[in-house]
Amino acid sequence: MAEVLEPATTGTNRVGFELDRFELADGDRFEVNGRWFGVRGRRFIRPSLTLVADDEQRRLLADLEHKPWAAEDGQPWEASFPCDEDDGSWVEAELNVAPDITITLSLPGAARSRRRRSRPSSSSGASGASGASGASGASGASGASGASGASMGSRRGEASESPAPAPRRPRQPSTELVKARREAHRVQRELERKDAELAELAAELERRGAKLDEVSGARDAAREAREAASAEHDRLAQARGEALKMRDEAAAERDAAAGARAEALRMRDAAMAARDEALAERRAAIDARDELAAQLDAAQAARAAAMAERDAALDARDQVAAERDALLGDRDDAVRVRDGAVAANERTAAEREALSATLEQLRSERDEAVASRGAAMVMRNAANAPPAFRRESSRILHFLPALVVIFIAIVAAFLLHIL
Repeated sequence: MAEVLEPATTGTNRVGFELDRFELADGDRFEVNGRWFGVRGRRFIRPSLTLVADDEQRRLLADLEHKPWAAEDGQPWEASFPCDEDDGSWVEAELNVAPDITITLSLPGAARSRRRRSRPSSSSGASGASGASGASGASGASGASGASGASMGSRRGEASESPAPAPRRPRQPSTELVKARREAHRVQRELERKDAELAELAAELERRGAKLDEVSGARDAAREAREAASAEHDRLAQARGEALKMRDEAAAERDAAAGARAEALRMRDAAMAARDEALAERRAAIDARDELAAQLDAAQAARAAAMAERDAALDARDQVAAERDALLGDRDDAVRVRDGAVAANERTAAEREALSATLEQLRSERDEAVASRGAAMVMRNAANAPPAFRRESSRILHFLPALVVIFIAIVAAFLLHIL
């Protein structure tokens, strides 16, 4: 069954590693197979494997054949670390793939298993290792945090934490909310800039590690040259009696070897100074990374609060929009009713004006007819009435037109009142 390991990291993103195989192949290289989780968007550097003993460490760089720094989330991943010797004295191994990603692996083999069983274990059965103080610059980025334990049967070694519910905020965004959003954006840009600087520091550490490897190779070559010179010196010392000339040549070669040794010692001192400087820079980078992580956590909390306030404001806006739509519908209904009433009023006014005009025309015609009729009746009565009653009839006919006019005026006023 695969072993799920969680790297010791101080960042906010959790990264897990599922170990499938870790063994010493053909006695000259360590092979690591597994899968990475939570590494989307992450960029690996050239992996290194640090073998740790009780009082020493040894750093191995990954073979360039597999290019293991191009890791994909959940996909098979492998790396090979050449090793020219295996004396069985190593206690554990630390795999480093990024400045903030380092995991602890159990060394394969029965002897190492017995040594691992003799080490104290935690109550949960997981194996852990504390960071070695004063380690060399090739020991990875887990100098202060211990590696997390392995859990069997689990695919990923990280636990998700549900965020606490955000408190209820006012419906309208305040000035403090606007300032908090601006500060969050500024902090986010600052974090991105710091991440870029950390990536550049990691690349610089990788270059210095390669330079240290080159210096170590030169030191080994100088050591071999010194041993060869010592052997030649011994041989020449045994053959000193053969010829004085050969002794002088051997002395010259010895002087040259001494010069090479001095040069190798000088290069070693320079390499150690460079290593100390790289360690100091790495510690400063780790401190800066921790500070940036704390700032990022604060910015994320402020962002969560701002998002909650924004959601409350959006809910209030939707409610106001619904009320506005209802009022607009009522307004449209009232406008339609008002337009109908205005149209009906206009039709009534038009009909009233038409009736008034008709009434005026009828009134004028009536007046003319009444006048004509009155005159005709007077003439007829005058012609037909006997002489005795002619005076009384003329009095009644005298008030008849006025009575007709009063009656017509009353009818007209009644009709106008009704309209």
